[in-house]
This record gives sequence, structure tokens and C-alpha cells, in this order.
Amino acid sequence: MKNLSENKPIRKELLSMIAPASFGMLLTFLFQLVDTYFIGKLGTNELAAIGFSYPVYLLIVSLFMGLASGISAAVGKAIGEKNLNKAKFLTTISQFSFMIVTVVIGTLGYFSISFVFQMLGADHNAIILISDYMEIIYIGMFALVGTLIGNAALMAKGVMVKSTIIMAIGGVCNLALDYLLIFGIGPFPIMELQGAALATVISWGVTFILMTILLHKENLWSIYELLLFSQMKSALSEILKIGMPAVVAQILNPVAITVITALVANYGEKAVAAYGIAVRIESLGLTGILALSVIMTPLVAQNYGAKLKERLDQIIIYAGKLNVYWSIAFYILLIAFSTSITSIFSNDPVVINHTANYFYIVGISFMAYGLTLSTTSFFNGVYQPNTSLRLTLIKSLVLTIPFAFLGSWINIESIWIGITLANFAGLIVADKALKKWKLENQSELIGINRILAYKDDFKILAKIAKR
Repeated sequence: MKNLSENKPIRKELLSMIAPASFGMLLTFLFQLVDTYFIGKLGTNELAAIGFSYPVYLLIVSLFMGLASGISAAVGKAIGEKNLNKAKFLTTISQFSFMIVTVVIGTLGYFSISFVFQMLGADHNAIILISDYMEIIYIGMFALVGTLIGNAALMAKGVMVKSTIIMAIGGVCNLALDYLLIFGIGPFPIMELQGAALATVISWGVTFILMTILLHKENLWSIYELLLFSQMKSALSEILKIGMPAVVAQILNPVAITVITALVANYGEKAVAAYGIAVRIESLGLTGILALSVIMTPLVAQNYGAKLKERLDQIIIYAGKLNVYWSIAFYILLIAFSTSITSIFSNDPVVINHTANYFYIVGISFMAYGLTLSTTSFFNGVYQPNTSLRLTLIKSLVLTIPFAFLGSWINIESIWIGITLANFAGLIVADKALKKWKLENQSELIGINRILAYKDDFKILAKIAKR
């Protein structure tokens, strides 16, 4: 496994790691965004249907993204110990086992579509459209999970570029098939929502096959490993021990989105369509911040293990700067072009208005959201997963859901205000926990005015502005 350099400047280290991680995430988000674009051409009802489906889809994906964290850690540890046979066994058995679990979840989901989405506030007509989409998604989701598990193992070995290329191939495949199957171009029938789902599932299948081939070439996968039944229980136990806290943390965000979707549904299908668009654009725009949260944990862990306190302080500073500047830039972009961006996905004035209001209100708190996310990743890196999990629980269950619920009694804009207040309150809680850690570990950042960390940057910007 590739080791992080202890001599490379932290700023360069962060940027060099964020680039491939951001690109990989960007491709993942584009799967959903491409669907949203083409489905938006079908109408607002169809947009609302995938607006309802997105949190359920995200909930399942988040479950296995959490497990993927455990797999990445376990495989990376085995590779670090030069135990390549164990790494191959862990990868093979986890991919097979979790794909079987996905088939079971998909089967349950397939036969409970009406019940689940009625609970989320969808009416009879919406459920018909949701079924067209989700039935196919449930059937093919095992291929996505197989890809996620494989990608986690490859990243643990340091194989990032090749796996990213495979994800890019899947994205191009999804783009082409969406256009052909949704609208019935050439010899293909008009399938609308079913076409969008089928395009996605076929793309998942392509990436899964290519990813498994790459795993085999990298000596991380072999079908013969499945014959070692006696070791299966201990291997999965190791993965789950590491991955379960990450699973809980990963699931909390889509749980909050699911609840908010149900609250938004009280204001009509156009409101749900708007929220679905907003969440997708937000995820895409905050890719850098999300990537930072992923790569921070291994970077922090290495420097914490080496007892390089000065570098830990630098990580806190530069991660904070990246969050602040990225959030401000994205918010300015949304303020200037939110209507134009939203109109790409829908020409309905009500949908555009709801989406724009979401960005105007919630966008103010993107910085707080990002800083909280980075703080939870930092605590994972310094071997305090319980603190990280506690912060995530407070942010999602104690703040976001209750604040949004209270806002829903007033109007839809108050739901957005509730989310915004929850982001700022979450930052206050996270900052308090980080200050406590700094004090306990005698950080040099104690008592330093944080504004000073940005002073030099402001001077550079001022010089540029004068030119």
C-alpha cells in the first residue's frame, strides 16, 4: 500500500489526495445527475418520483459505503503487514457476502415499494412512477455494491487511477444509454423512467465486471477464496468491527434526507422535485469538501501515529481553509446562477423557485456543514471513532431533523432555515469537541486567533484585486 509522506508539506499532501478522490466522487454523483437531467425532460411528476426514490437509494448505498470503509481499513492493514493472501481473501469474501446481502435487501425493497413510499408521502400516481424506476434499481443494485467493495480494496492498495477510469467508463455508458432508452432513439423503445433505471443498472454491471477483472489482476480477488468457509466468519467479523461505526455515521445523512423529503412532501410533488434537484446539485458542488472528509482520516492517522503534532495542527488549519474557500466560492456561484442551473433540470417555475430558495438559505451554512464533516473525519484519524459518531448523531438526529420538523409547521422556506440553523449548531458542538482535543493534546493552536490563519490569504487577494 502506498504510504503517505511525512515530509511532504501538508497543503500539497491534501491537494494531491483530494484531486483523485474528488474526481471519483464526481463521477458517482454524475450517475444520479445525468438521470435527473434526462428525467426532467419527461416532466415534473417524473422528477418528483426520483425525488422520492433518491433518499431510499442513498440509504442503501450509504450502508455499504460504511462497510467499504471497514474493508478498506482491513485490506490496507493486511497489505501493510505483507499478508497479500489475507488481503485477497478479505476482498473476495466481503464482495461476495455483501452482494448476497444486497440481493436480499433488493428483494425486500422490491416487494415493499408501495408501503415504503406511502410512508414518505407519495400518492398513488407517484408510486406507479416510482415503481417503474425502483423495481429495476432494486434488481441490479448488487452490481453497484460489488463495485463499491472492489473500489475500496483497490484504494487500500493505492490503485486509484485505474479504478477511476473504470468509473468514468460506467458514467459514459450511463449517459449514452439514458439518452437511448428514456426517449427511444433509433431501434430502442421509449421506456422513460424504466429506461433511466435500466441504463443505470447496465452501467453498474459494466463497472462491476471491469472492477472485478482489475481486482484479479491486482491479486486482490480469486474465486477459489470462496472455498475457505472456515475463515469466513472471522474475516467478516474483522471488517464489521471496523466498519460498523462508519456504517452508522454514513446512514444518518440519508435518514435525515428521507425524513426531510417526507416533510417537504406536505407541500406537493413540485416541492419534492425541487428538493431532489437541490440535494443532487449540492452534492456535486461540495465534491471537494466531501473528498476532503474521506482523505483526512488516513492522513491524520499517519501523522497521529507518528506523533507529529505540528503536522496535525497544519491539517486542521489547511482543511479549515479549504472548507471555507470552497464553500464561499460555491455559494457565490449559486447566488449568481441558481435559476439557470435549476432550469437545466426543470422549466417549471415553482420547482425553480423552491430550488433557488433552498440554495439562497441553506447555502449560507455550507461552510459550517463542511467544517463539521472534516472534524468528524479528524476524530476518526486520531482513533476517537466514538466522538466522531457522537457528533454525527447530534448533527443529524438532535439538530437537523427536529429543526426541519419545526420549520415544516410554518412553510417550506422554514424547513430550509431549520437545516441551516442545524448546520451552524452542529459546527458549534464539533468545534467544542475539537477545542477539548487540542487542550488534552497540548496543541499549539490553543489560544490562537483563527482569523490570523487567513490573514496572509486576505493580503494576497487584496494585491490581486488592486491589479
